[in-house]
Amino acid sequence: MVMIMSSSIFDRFFSGTSTAEDHDALGSIFENGDDRLFDEYCRDKWGSECVEIPDADRDRMKKEMMNRIAAHEKKAVRKVLVRRFSRVAAAAAIAAVVIIGSLYILRPSQPEVFEVIADRGQKSTLTLPDGSRVWINSASSVSYTADYNVKDRNVYLKGEAFFEVASCKDLPFVVHAQNLKVTALGTKFNVRAYSEDQSVLTTLVEGKVSATAGENSQILLPNQEAVYDKVSGQISKADVQDDAHAVPWMQNGILFQDNSLEEIAVILERMYNVNIVFEDEQVKKYSYTGLIRNNSLSNILDLISGTSPVNYTMTTDTIKFYMD
Repeated sequence: MVMIMSSSIFDRFFSGTSTAEDHDALGSIFENGDDRLFDEYCRDKWGSECVEIPDADRDRMKKEMMNRIAAHEKKAVRKVLVRRFSRVAAAAAIAAVVIIGSLYILRPSQPEVFEVIADRGQKSTLTLPDGSRVWINSASSVSYTADYNVKDRNVYLKGEAFFEVASCKDLPFVVHAQNLKVTALGTKFNVRAYSEDQSVLTTLVEGKVSATAGENSQILLPNQEAVYDKVSGQISKADVQDDAHAVPWMQNGILFQDNSLEEIAVILERMYNVNIVFEDEQVKKYSYTGLIRNNSLSNILDLISGTSPVNYTMTTDTIKFYMD
């Protein structure tokens, strides 16, 4: 009987319909040291073998939630929550409270959004609540909501990132990159989806993924890549001929595949946070092919000028290309 009554109180509190009497009863539950009731309630509703939150992410989400609750709840209820949450040890219980706290304070259709951004010339890494790891390339961002690892494992990519996905049979891992969805259960793959590019490229390193856009889809096996054409909406598939060419930026390399200098300029601008100017339109048309393992900016520029009649000058943040 006690468990049924307590569960109803928690339901009403997190749905925003609790009364003053409920708050008093909730306070009594914790004052009497009945933390186990709350733990059982969370495990019963949101417990899952897939819920595992790294300490850093857990602490960050808990802090954000407590800040929001502190701004909206009455002082008495706030003290109860702070006292309770400081003792919560189970990752599943914390995940449930974070999600419900966000939904209670925000509108139900707008759960909390977390985003990690790598600016031009920078790279970043992210560990998601389920333990999946993400390496984020320059001029890119990865975001996910507080529902992640509870209702779904959806992430949203702008730019390029490499994903090492933790296995979870109940919740497929899905990357949303413009109009393309890449779905995996446990794998390593790269997605390049810069807004200025004409296509979205998915490269599989390990495992198995499906790349889907509308009614078109491709299943990838290791060392295969899918190219989604933004204009036609079609997805083509090809083999990666050389392992070193699969995801070169992860090894600090850069790959040119018959790219014009105009296309290369876009890549260099986001990688090194520079501005590129062409003093001659003809210079843009020269194309280059090859894998550069030492991708320092000066090395790339020297290789460009050494293999074509193109020269350059460079100031602090501007590069000018001109005919030799």
